[in-house]
Amino acid sequence: MAEPRRLTTFKRWRLADGVTLAHVRRVVEEAVVPHYRDLSDDVELGLEAADDRTIIAVQRWPSRAARDAAMSGPRFEAWWQAYLPVLARWDELVSLVDEWETEVLL
Repeated sequence: MAEPRRLTTFKRWRLADGVTLAHVRRVVEEAVVPHYRDLSDDVELGLEAADDRTIIAVQRWPSRAARDAAMSGPRFEAWWQAYLPVLARWDELVSLVDEWETEVLL
């Protein structure tokens, strides 16, 4: 039986007027990353700049099953409720442009 493929999700975000890459990075470091640590030890977060006004937020999971397990059930619901203020802050900084996910082949 083949091992589960690692899952990577990508979300492209456009920065709001007056928001800098440094500001977004600070919010991710101070609020998003610590909160995701409470969700799962399996997820690896990344933040990449496509240009001065666009970022790519990356989540790397050991498998789709690991991501789905972390993002379901009562524990996730409690985590999500606690995360909503972080999302509100995030939504003031950026707007979603596109999202996709891939499974690692090699």
